[in-house]
Amino acid sequence: MRWQLHNSNIHVPQSLEKAIVHKVEKIKTRLKRYHPDVADLEIKIDHLQKGNEFECNLVLKAFKDTLYAKKSSPELRVAVDRCFDAMLRELETYRVKLNKSLQSGA
Repeated sequence: MRWQLHNSNIHVPQSLEKAIVHKVEKIKTRLKRYHPDVADLEIKIDHLQKGNEFECNLVLKAFKDTLYAKKSSPELRVAVDRCFDAMLRELETYRVKLNKSLQSGA
């Protein structure tokens, strides 16, 4: 799985970068059965002036589908954690739908 981190004018601490890599590996593991080499993950981190919050957006393009997750929080780490948790839930829902369609098509 290929992935990119886009952070606009935000310093991302090394500890957070390591956590992001770990979370990306979790997603890659969940996609293992479905050929993770065809998936692309885009991670965007922004600082919102309105409300003084950080926002994390994830876009996972896998096969013909695109999964999205977007979360914000006053703390950068919390926004990233919540966003990856939301993406893992989206991915689980996607996997269930995919498995059902494969079973009904067989």
